[in-house]
Amino acid sequence: MFQLPQQARRILNIAIPAIGEAYLQNLLGVADSFFIAKMGLLAIDAVGVTNVYSMTYIGVFTAISAALSVYLSRAYGAKDIGRGRSAVWHGFLIAFLVGLVASLVSVLGAGPLLHIMGAYGELENAAYSYFCVVLGISPLIALFTAQSASFRAIGDTRTPLRVGLEMNILHVVLDSFLIFGAGSFHGLGLSGAAIAMVAARTYALARLWLKSRKIEAISLSKRDLKVSASYSWNMTKFAVPAALERLSMRLGQVVYFGLIVRMGVDVYATHNIAGTITTFGFTIGSGFATAATAAIGQAIGSGDEENVRTYRRWSYILSAVSMTSVAILLCVFSPWIGLLFTRDSNVLHLLLTILAIDIISQPFLAAVLVDTSAIQAGGNTKFPMIATMIGIWGVRTLGVYIFAWYLDFGLPAVWISIALDNALRALLFLWYRRTRNWVRKLA
Repeated sequence: MFQLPQQARRILNIAIPAIGEAYLQNLLGVADSFFIAKMGLLAIDAVGVTNVYSMTYIGVFTAISAALSVYLSRAYGAKDIGRGRSAVWHGFLIAFLVGLVASLVSVLGAGPLLHIMGAYGELENAAYSYFCVVLGISPLIALFTAQSASFRAIGDTRTPLRVGLEMNILHVVLDSFLIFGAGSFHGLGLSGAAIAMVAARTYALARLWLKSRKIEAISLSKRDLKVSASYSWNMTKFAVPAALERLSMRLGQVVYFGLIVRMGVDVYATHNIAGTITTFGFTIGSGFATAATAAIGQAIGSGDEENVRTYRRWSYILSAVSMTSVAILLCVFSPWIGLLFTRDSNVLHLLLTILAIDIISQPFLAAVLVDTSAIQAGGNTKFPMIATMIGIWGVRTLGVYIFAWYLDFGLPAVWISIALDNALRALLFLWYRRTRNWVRKLA
């Protein structure tokens, strides 16, 4: 009977809880959408314009936490507790400061930021308080992201999963009570949704902090709270390209989403439905990318160079097989899955075509996700940033503009452009790994 090698089993042990946690994070937004949808279209739109900024911020916080993960995983692999705790402390400090800047910009510039999204008049009034509260707690979200990253860097993805489950249960209960009320309490509407989000996030951060106190590698004491300007600067330099890579991806999406909107309501609706459905595969890939960062970082720290490449290989194989299998199932069952969103036959037919194209893209997307994490764990955040900028702007966005919008080949051309972007970046990463010594020392 075939049995996976020990390295593959270790990747699975880290990846599976990470995938579960990612799904739970997505459920946090789904729960809000479910309850808020009952309040009407204005409330839905208010949450929608806020989520554009919220997801952008979370992308930046996640990129910054990648620096913490790489520095900590290497120290953990080398069994250097002091250096690992220093990575945790400086990672928290950087994350908090970035979150604080995001919070101040959001609260003080709420009006102009809402106007950028086209929120004026009644929509601006409805969104303003929710926007300020949800984005005002950016320092908490940044710290929660960094705290979760510290657990994952040492290979513990089960604790963030359990805390994520607790957070979601609390959030659903609070959402129901604070939005609609109970008994003599009539509820707070959209403000209640914002308070529920704050309470759930605060609870999760506190729970992770308490759990970290029981783990020697990431438990901070007073003697660990020393600020090193050089260490902070080195971590910041490492984190900035990763953050720019996420921002570049997000900005590219905003541009080509705008082009898709101009193609018509049916086209944009199909694209959104397909994007929602394919999140299942993407989340799986993100989980294996998380496993790659932790396993590779620890292997580098312990001087086990042979397993560095073995962990990368198994992360990719398991990710590509899982993502492609899920994509095939989604395509096969799309006529029924699509009915959960629409009864429009044209949309359902177009959705089947899109999901068929997405199957071809999965092995390339798996390589992009895993190799981005692997190369970052190897000590280089600049090359993934460059590869992303080339792919997202030179292939994806340009392809959508020329073929889907200007030449009017429609939505299939959009998803072919996405597949070509993933294929190009996968090849760039392959070239880099084959021609460069991609394992570097950290400053």
